[in-house]
Amino acid sequence: MLWLYLDFPNLQLDALLAQVQGEKMPPLVILDQRSHNIVQVSAKARAVGINLNMGLGTAAALAQDLQVVPYEPKINDNKLQEIAEILYLSTSDISFFAPQGLLLRINHMLRLYGDLANYWQVIKNQLAPLKLTYHYATGHSPLAAKILAKKKWDTISDDLRLLHHNISQCQLYETDISPKTQQQLTRVGVRTIQDLLAISFADMAKRFDIGLVNYLGRLSAEFKHPIEFYHPPEIFRRYMELLFDIDNSQFLHRPLGHLLQALEQFLKLRDRLTQTLIILFYQREHEPIEWTIGSQQGEYLASRWQALIKIKLEQLRLDSAVYAINLTTGQTQIRSPDKGDLFSAKQGTLSRLQLVSLLQAKLGEKAVMSPIVNDDYRPEHAANYAPPVLLDESNHNVSHILQAMRPSFLLTPPQPLREKVSIVHGPERLNTGWWDNRTVVRDYYIARNQQGQWYWVFKEQDAVWYLHGVFS
Repeated sequence: MLWLYLDFPNLQLDALLAQVQGEKMPPLVILDQRSHNIVQVSAKARAVGINLNMGLGTAAALAQDLQVVPYEPKINDNKLQEIAEILYLSTSDISFFAPQGLLLRINHMLRLYGDLANYWQVIKNQLAPLKLTYHYATGHSPLAAKILAKKKWDTISDDLRLLHHNISQCQLYETDISPKTQQQLTRVGVRTIQDLLAISFADMAKRFDIGLVNYLGRLSAEFKHPIEFYHPPEIFRRYMELLFDIDNSQFLHRPLGHLLQALEQFLKLRDRLTQTLIILFYQREHEPIEWTIGSQQGEYLASRWQALIKIKLEQLRLDSAVYAINLTTGQTQIRSPDKGDLFSAKQGTLSRLQLVSLLQAKLGEKAVMSPIVNDDYRPEHAANYAPPVLLDESNHNVSHILQAMRPSFLLTPPQPLREKVSIVHGPERLNTGWWDNRTVVRDYYIARNQQGQWYWVFKEQDAVWYLHGVFS
């Protein structure tokens, strides 16, 4: 077995700084509110002398413009989830070591990538765009890889002698052994892992608790380490804590852009698309605002979703400042290539469904309707309006009623005919509607008036003439 451990000490800090890339930032630290100690430090903060575990008072004295953000475990968990989703595309066995570590079983993957160097290059290439601070190490057991990575060994090797040598030189305080047990071991002269490994399991069980025996057995790989491997979700879900509270809806466009870029990568790498986005804006003093944005065609490109969201943002009214955003997709589906005729002379860059989505974002879903043809000879009931989602151009059969000559403009209701016309075509008798008690018995004609306009007129059984439509 060969394991790779990735340690990310600044997950929340890196997630916040990713929102302001290229901008000048003051020294920034993440503060644990329980201990009031600093747990993550930006490069600018380190430059002025601020270090880990320093108190807030001392740090504030070193940097007058110091920016302090409370530590949020949820942000760490979400960032780890994001990293795992990306790495899963190149490695299959990933396990979470909360709050800031990922464990990868890599011995099986070497058959695919040829050797360890090629495999590690792929992992580095996937981590590079994320702009993360991380340390890494390989080990013959999960615990060995974790200790070396947290020690910042930053070495990739499958040389078991080298791995055993480096792990044996580690001090007890670099392990996960409890402080109380460390004190007991120090009293009997055990200060390094090498000293600890020199004690037999039988002697150790007599003098110390069983937890130490299990830990050492897993560290040395003599006991199996139970690992629960990660399985990627089918839908995209991402939570982003904002570095600054935003009270102007137009300024939400940028953080949403970061989320949409992550969504595009998620869908593109899986060759999928989605028709629905659900966005939650968490407000500081009010209930979250929930949005549901739809794309009739289904999209994966961030630019397409940004165009829809930009329209919706113009209508958003915030009750208080937004401090976080959550983006979730609806069900995803396999992305199929666009089908079109090479000689169809397609105009424009938007498809019909994309145009419908833009109109719905601007006007509201209920405001956009499409005309449909009904199987009814009565002109008043021959057409109707329905939501565009109900239409499918690929299999929508045009009713036979459209084959007859019909005007593009109908009068509702029909008006009595009050001018002299000349009959050009007809009659066309309609005798229908008996099934719903709205019977129609009419003789329709195409006529022309003295000004040259073409009319659609009809005569009922009582010989009264009506104008029902005008041809364009």
